[in-house]
Amino acid sequence: MNSHEIQNVWNSPRNNLAAEGQRQLAEKFTRQMIRRRRFQAIWLLNTFVWLAIVTALAIRLIITGKVKLETEWGLLPLLFVPWAFAFHFLRRYLKPTIFTMDGEAPVIDSLRAALVSNKTNQSHLKLVGLLYLIVIPLLVLAMQQLHAVGKVSLHELISMAVFFGGMLLASAVVVAFRYFGRLLPQQKQLDALLSELTEETGNKK
Repeated sequence: MNSHEIQNVWNSPRNNLAAEGQRQLAEKFTRQMIRRRRFQAIWLLNTFVWLAIVTALAIRLIITGKVKLETEWGLLPLLFVPWAFAFHFLRRYLKPTIFTMDGEAPVIDSLRAALVSNKTNQSHLKLVGLLYLIVIPLLVLAMQQLHAVGKVSLHELISMAVFFGGMLLASAVVVAFRYFGRLLPQQKQLDALLSELTEETGNKK
């Protein structure tokens, strides 16, 4: 793409960037998309490893008779739900995604791809929030069953509730910060840029 083509794509009065600046802006959002996918890959790997470890320990406890499913069946949905969400996230991650870093794609196409990536990540974080809402009552149920069969005292039950509650709260704060502090502001910026690009391009045709 030469400088004349880029100038025809973007000549907004408020964002009157040079051709090189436009290209760098598009590459900036593309790099952010790549970083997000790298983070998702690490997150998925970490999630599956820990789920596999926890599930293996749970199966061992059941086989050795230390966990009685007749009275501690809350363990099953507590394991199943995270696995279901993990496979859903993996399926979404494996969908083909094309990133262009060689400057050949028009600026407007790069920004549209960045917007799609942004909304996909917003959806991902919303699902993580939904996972927390489902897991919390399941976790409470599992802990109550442990207390009912005499495996944990009331003091231990309170300590477990504080520990897991603190972990979930910290995770929720991180998710909320990424959603409200990063993704939403970036979406507004991308929407504004695309709106101006589309309007300017339409006026020049």
